[in-house]
Amino acid sequence: MKPILFVIIFSVFYYLLPAQTIVAPAALKQLVEQSFQKYPRVDEMNAVVRMSEVRVDLGKAGYLPVAGGDVSYRRQYPTPSINFPIAPGQSEEIKFLPADNYNASVSIAQPLIDLRTSATVKKAKSDLVTSKDNLEGFKHQLSYQVAQLYYSIIFLNRSLHVQQEQINLLQTTLKQIGVKVQNGDALSYDLVSTQVKYTNAENFYTDLKTQVNKQYNMLNMLTGNHGTAYLGDTIVNQSAFKLATDSVFAMAFRNNPDLKVADDKIKSAGWDIVSANRTRLPTMNLQAGLGYKNGFMPAIDAATFNYSIGVGVTIPIISASRPGMQKKLAIIGLDASRLALETQKATLNKDVLNTMDDIQKNQQKLASSDTLIRQAQLALDLATDRYKNGVITNLDLLTSLTNYQDALLSRLQYDYNLLLSRMELCRLAGIKL
Repeated sequence: MKPILFVIIFSVFYYLLPAQTIVAPAALKQLVEQSFQKYPRVDEMNAVVRMSEVRVDLGKAGYLPVAGGDVSYRRQYPTPSINFPIAPGQSEEIKFLPADNYNASVSIAQPLIDLRTSATVKKAKSDLVTSKDNLEGFKHQLSYQVAQLYYSIIFLNRSLHVQQEQINLLQTTLKQIGVKVQNGDALSYDLVSTQVKYTNAENFYTDLKTQVNKQYNMLNMLTGNHGTAYLGDTIVNQSAFKLATDSVFAMAFRNNPDLKVADDKIKSAGWDIVSANRTRLPTMNLQAGLGYKNGFMPAIDAATFNYSIGVGVTIPIISASRPGMQKKLAIIGLDASRLALETQKATLNKDVLNTMDDIQKNQQKLASSDTLIRQAQLALDLATDRYKNGVITNLDLLTSLTNYQDALLSRLQYDYNLLLSRMELCRLAGIKL
């Protein structure tokens, strides 16, 4: 009874789970909308959806009548005839078919019973659902890609600010060392080593600027913008991407776009089997036609109005489409789709667990980073005062300065990594931006 009760409780929780949304910054939402409108890949996938819609209409055309016109001329020789006696020694040739045959007619065929068409239409509708889910899944992935670029630029700009502060500190230190060298209180080596440190800091600042530009280039490619843009408030709201870990698996297995597409493929493969089975079934058509042609007795050369109407049944005996083989292929395709879904579920489960571990790891690192920054700041202040008093060497001062900068940059990196992990968890859970 316990397993059954667990399944019932999980099912109720699964379907009653409220949808969660992310309160994204207005600037980010605008960029996401621009990517939907201007990124060519979205238009390409929209075209695939339209093609699927046309395939549905094309499948429905199997229910519609088929009409055609025929105009023909045929010369026949010999023509069947008989000599019929009309008087002693006299006879008259009576022809049963004319030598010159003319025909002008219009024919129509209306399906009455055709189960093949219904399977074709349902398969096309299933493929249409798959195309739409593929589009929504791509837009879902694209929105998080834009969000990652958005926050990457923000955190890189913060890193630039930290690096600029270090450059300013090094400039101040260079001035102090220059005075000490002039007064004979420091060696030229101290000045040169500090200049090397200053040059390295400037180079790192240049590297950060290049990374920002590359992120902008990627963002502009996705959104159709040019240059740089103001990204709104640089205060990042981490709670906007915070999910309850006890419900994330249920949300992921219900809303993840990749699972939806995999499930759609299973349904489409099922209709492939139905279509293969129905190729063995007979079809019934109403057939009618009218027109003018010659060859009717007694005036076989005169064009005569004629019409016909009837019902025909087509029974497949040996089909060129080989329905047996088609069914085997469809069954294999269905099994492959089911296995793909199970693989996707296993992958999703692994990704969710890994992402939750990353969140926990970054939270722990972030909690200790503030203490590390305070300690590095205190050490830098003490080193600065002691260096002014000549108690420590220039190398000790530069080490303290480097430790403080590394602590600040590490704090930013942990903050950014935590944000990315929470964003990834939201993406896996299928939550829209």
